Amino acid sequence: MQYTPVVPLADRLTLTIPEASALSGIPEKIIRAQVKNHLLQECYAGSSTIRIRRTDLDDWVAALPTDLSEVA
Repeated sequence: MQYTPVVPLADRLTLTIPEASALSGIPEKIIRAQVKNHLLQECYAGSSTIRIRRTDLDDWVAALPTDLSEVA
Protein backbone atom coordinates (compact mmCIF):
# COMPACT_ATOMS: atom_id res chain seq x y z
CA MET A 1 0.00 0.00 0.00
CA GLN A 2 1.43 3.33 -1.07
CA TYR A 3 1.39 6.20 1.41
CA THR A 4 -0.17 9.40 0.12
CA PRO A 5 0.39 12.39 2.39
CA VAL A 6 -2.69 14.37 3.35
CA VAL A 7 -2.21 18.10 2.94
CA PRO A 8 -4.79 20.35 4.61
CA LEU A 9 -6.86 22.33 2.12
CA ALA A 10 -5.53 25.65 3.43
CA ASP A 11 -1.94 24.52 2.74
CA ARG A 12 -2.35 23.30 -0.86
CA LEU A 13 -0.62 25.19 -3.64
CA THR A 14 -3.32 24.37 -6.20
CA LEU A 15 -7.03 23.78 -5.73
CA THR A 16 -9.83 22.27 -7.77
CA ILE A 17 -12.90 24.45 -8.22
CA PRO A 18 -14.82 22.63 -5.44
CA GLU A 19 -11.79 23.01 -3.12
CA ALA A 20 -11.45 26.72 -3.99
CA SER A 21 -15.14 27.11 -3.23
CA ALA A 22 -14.86 25.31 0.10
CA LEU A 23 -11.80 27.30 1.14
CA SER A 24 -13.12 30.72 0.10
CA GLY A 25 -16.79 30.24 0.93
CA ILE A 26 -17.69 31.48 -2.56
CA PRO A 27 -20.07 29.28 -4.58
CA GLU A 28 -18.57 27.02 -7.25
CA LYS A 29 -20.86 28.64 -9.84
CA ILE A 30 -19.21 32.03 -9.27
CA ILE A 31 -15.67 30.62 -9.32
CA ARG A 32 -16.40 28.72 -12.56
CA ALA A 33 -17.78 31.90 -14.14
CA GLN A 34 -14.70 33.88 -13.13
CA VAL A 35 -12.44 31.22 -14.67
CA LYS A 36 -14.56 31.14 -17.85
CA ASN A 37 -14.37 34.95 -18.11
CA HIS A 38 -10.59 34.91 -17.52
CA LEU A 39 -10.90 36.90 -14.29
CA LEU A 40 -9.45 34.00 -12.29
CA GLN A 41 -6.53 32.13 -13.88
CA GLU A 42 -6.74 28.37 -14.23
CA CYS A 43 -3.86 25.93 -14.59
CA TYR A 44 -3.51 22.24 -15.43
CA ALA A 45 -1.20 19.73 -13.76
CA GLY A 46 -0.99 16.65 -15.95
CA SER A 47 -4.75 16.25 -16.45
CA SER A 48 -7.77 18.06 -17.79
CA THR A 49 -8.89 18.96 -14.26
CA ILE A 50 -9.04 22.71 -13.83
CA ARG A 51 -6.89 23.86 -10.93
CA ILE A 52 -6.45 27.30 -9.44
CA ARG A 53 -3.22 28.41 -7.87
CA ARG A 54 -3.75 29.32 -4.24
CA THR A 55 -1.98 32.66 -4.76
CA ASP A 56 -4.32 33.53 -7.66
CA LEU A 57 -7.35 32.70 -5.51
CA ASP A 58 -6.00 34.79 -2.64
CA ASP A 59 -5.34 37.76 -4.95
CA TRP A 60 -8.80 37.47 -6.56
CA VAL A 61 -10.55 37.34 -3.17
CA ALA A 62 -8.50 40.31 -1.92
CA ALA A 63 -9.62 42.34 -4.96
CA LEU A 64 -13.34 41.68 -4.41
CA PRO A 65 -15.39 44.81 -3.69
CA THR A 66 -15.78 45.74 -0.05
CA ASP A 67 -18.62 48.17 -0.65
CA LEU A 68 -21.99 47.07 -2.00
CA SER A 69 -22.14 50.17 -4.23
CA GLU A 70 -19.10 48.81 -6.14
CA VAL A 71 -21.01 45.68 -7.20
CA ALA A 72 -22.48 45.95 -10.71
